[in-house]
Amino acid sequence: MAIIITVTTNTTQPKTSLTTPELPAPPAMCRIGVAILGILVALSTLPWLYYTLGHFGGFAWGFFGFELITVLAGVYAVLLGLGKFKQGWAIGVTAIAGSILVALVFGLYVDFIMARKTDFPSLYPLAKNTLIARAAIIAALFTLASIAVFARNSKSVVYIVKAAACALPIVVVAGIMRADIGPGAAINNALEAGSGSGALQAVVGLALGLFFIVLISAAGHLMIRAYESGRPTPSKAQ
Repeated sequence: MAIIITVTTNTTQPKTSLTTPELPAPPAMCRIGVAILGILVALSTLPWLYYTLGHFGGFAWGFFGFELITVLAGVYAVLLGLGKFKQGWAIGVTAIAGSILVALVFGLYVDFIMARKTDFPSLYPLAKNTLIARAAIIAALFTLASIAVFARNSKSVVYIVKAAACALPIVVVAGIMRADIGPGAAINNALEAGSGSGALQAVVGLALGLFFIVLISAAGHLMIRAYESGRPTPSKAQ
């Protein structure tokens, strides 16, 4: 009698998974800058919080609410600057800048400058200066968040330089057209030509439009690549 013995072996390979490495800490310059900007933007709300309590003929609850959002955004910026939140630092700073922007538009700009400027003209200079200051803070926050991303990979610098090279002709052409000098004056004359030069207007307008569209698209694409270079690459883990 023959006995058949079957031997089975386990050939299952060990599974591998992708893990995202921990992001490096943002540069100290960025953290300190964000903390200082958070303090400044929070302090900028103090006079407006006071005025919303009764200076406008009653409690301006909408205006007050948007100023309160700005205060909270400033506090969160200080906490980020102090290193209280380790992950998602750059996107956190970007979210803070976006929150300040939304509050600025619907609060100070819409609720005072557009709705109450004529009734309280003495406060308009303060409102205008506050608007400019907060816009500068928003731009600075976006810049610091971008620097924190670009600092992760030196390749980002290459893309930034290329993007600047694409943006420079746009600035130059827009500048000479605004100043109405040299080639800019010729372009303006062609675009403002009379009805007898409709074909020239169309050609110059189309060429100018393509010029701006192509360069803006190229610069935007290169900036996206610069941000992508700072994204961590997942590594295989057993």
